[in-house]
Amino acid sequence: MNKYVLLALSFCLSCFLIIFGLPGQSVAIGAITDSILVNTGLSRNVFSILYTCSTITGCFLLLLGGFLVDKIGIRRTTLFALSVCTIIFFALGNTQFLCAKISSSPALRFWFTVTFLYFNLSALRCFGPNMFPMLGRMQIAKTFSKAPGIAIGLSGAFFSIATGYYPSIMRFLSKNENWQNAYKTLGIIGCVALVAFFVLFHDVQPDYTTFVQNPMDSSKYADITSQRKLLRMPIFWGLMSVLCLTSFIGTGMTIHICDIFQKNGIDPITAIKSYKYMGYGIVFAGLLFGHQIDKNRIKACLLMLLFSQFFGLVGLNIAHNTFGLIMYIVGTGCFWGGYGIIRQVVWSKIFKGRNTGSVLSIAYCASTIAGATGVSVLSFVKTLCGSYSYWIYVGESVLLCMIFLTTVKFPKMTRVGPRG
Repeated sequence: MNKYVLLALSFCLSCFLIIFGLPGQSVAIGAITDSILVNTGLSRNVFSILYTCSTITGCFLLLLGGFLVDKIGIRRTTLFALSVCTIIFFALGNTQFLCAKISSSPALRFWFTVTFLYFNLSALRCFGPNMFPMLGRMQIAKTFSKAPGIAIGLSGAFFSIATGYYPSIMRFLSKNENWQNAYKTLGIIGCVALVAFFVLFHDVQPDYTTFVQNPMDSSKYADITSQRKLLRMPIFWGLMSVLCLTSFIGTGMTIHICDIFQKNGIDPITAIKSYKYMGYGIVFAGLLFGHQIDKNRIKACLLMLLFSQFFGLVGLNIAHNTFGLIMYIVGTGCFWGGYGIIRQVVWSKIFKGRNTGSVLSIAYCASTIAGATGVSVLSFVKTLCGSYSYWIYVGESVLLCMIFLTTVKFPKMTRVGPRG
């Protein structure tokens, strides 16, 4: 088969893989959270704790996923993850049926529902929103190794469109406000995808790569050959502090976005519709951040990421007027567009093309745990204070502090050799 056809096929399948992780993402679950609460009888605080615990468990499972990528390759790991997710979709689609069969006692049914959702969401969080984007972006970065940032930025165009419409799709699939219907449909799609990936998806071979890596660019981090050495580097902790902080704020805000809008006197449907317009910001930010990452302007990317989320939070607090809503949409859209690029590509810039599965899994694990913690913290802040405003003000203040620290003290990734 023509190598350009293989490259195009690999790119398309990788984009689908990235998008297929959305059913377990906060943007999708946030759209059906109220339906889950009504159907299961769980309170918002209980569900928030459940979501946090399952996300943390899924993150630790992701560490095993990173090990699998380095040992058995992207293709086999992808097929395994697709198989697990398909089973989980069907299980979640029959939650109430299975729980009702266990016991007629409301108390026992409650605890079984919590346990059942915990194990299934843990696996879904691991293999869906964490593993799929990591695998898809690794495949793209490996295929287009000369300009991985731009290539992943282009894939972000499809991801942004899907992200913008996915909350509406999830609500549409949840016929009669029953969230289980959405996951039953996704289970059927998973079966079809599993067959397609088994036949068409393969590990990228160097002979088929048209964008060959430039000669090794020298940098003061070029001697990093192990995860242990990386953990000793200031740049690692600088990057992770930014990623964890922004994930903490962004994920917590996304899961409770409908309730935040409602508490501010805005129709929750407006929150769902805003994702469609947010997609344009994600496309723009993906390309911009990708170009900056390829130029090794990591500090500039981190500052743009922090400023984007800051303006998104400012807009969220005044979203009851048009100007505030526009600020929220633009800021949050640019933030999510840049976040995925930075979290994925920056490690290959440090490791210079070496196996990065284990390193990526550490980065995904830490930032996702931070995001899951934000979900529970935000829920309890609302319970104690009766409003989300205090959390938003604190988030804005912490972001300003992080912007200052990044401007002053973030280590530079300077080259010490030829540019190649």
